[in-house]
Amino acid sequence: MRLGFLGSGTITAAIVDGLNAANADVSIVLSPRNAEVARALAARHPNVRVADCNQTVLDESEVVVMAVRPQIVDEVLRQLRFRADHRVVSVIARVSLEYLQRATRPASRVTRAVPLPSVGRRQGPTPVFPPIDEVMALFDPLGRAIPVEDEASFNVFGAATAVMASYFAFAGTVSGWMERHGVPHEAARAFVRQMFEGLATAGPDRTFEQLAREHQTRGGINEQVVRAVATDGVITSLDEALDVALASMQRGTSTDG
Repeated sequence: MRLGFLGSGTITAAIVDGLNAANADVSIVLSPRNAEVARALAARHPNVRVADCNQTVLDESEVVVMAVRPQIVDEVLRQLRFRADHRVVSVIARVSLEYLQRATRPASRVTRAVPLPSVGRRQGPTPVFPPIDEVMALFDPLGRAIPVEDEASFNVFGAATAVMASYFAFAGTVSGWMERHGVPHEAARAFVRQMFEGLATAGPDRTFEQLAREHQTRGGINEQVVRAVATDGVITSLDEALDVALASMQRGTSTDG
């Protein structure tokens, strides 16, 4: 597969690293927009090279991954000429499929995806809408490709990714609390990291609600903390914050108009 990327940021780097870790049979051409990242990827992987401009990326690709910032997507796409045989994959947040189909004509197959930075370690779940087989096969080796049948559901997946920074902030709070009580920094960080990694893989056959009950005993410290968090409104606030993130996803950018 000849794979081209418009935009060379964090997600592009993660996809390229993940595909190479999976030994995928792909040749990759990158846009020169983020020259430092693009050069580093080309130096790391012999199947990667940097094009002289965005149009060259299209000219030399079968599958085009659009990974530019949503604020400049309209400016970038207006300058490009797509082919009918292009398969276009957008990893740009808040840009609708309808707009993408218009802006990339005559390309006939356009898909949206939400790869996470963890695809670089082949541990990322990637929602794909519509779930075109070729795009599913592209992301499956990077963790798991999740087929999504409608854009409303796809936006819910996108909004759910808004908890990533909060997860690290939560972990940092626990680690920092341990340090304030005398635990050395490295020991606290290692403990919290591995504790959360273990929790992430616990009970794949049980619901999160069941796991929450199983990880607390009546009158125990886990029950005390989860009750305190619920009483303080933290769980409700998270639910409301996700509603705000979803509303932002649904509004899209000015390109939708």
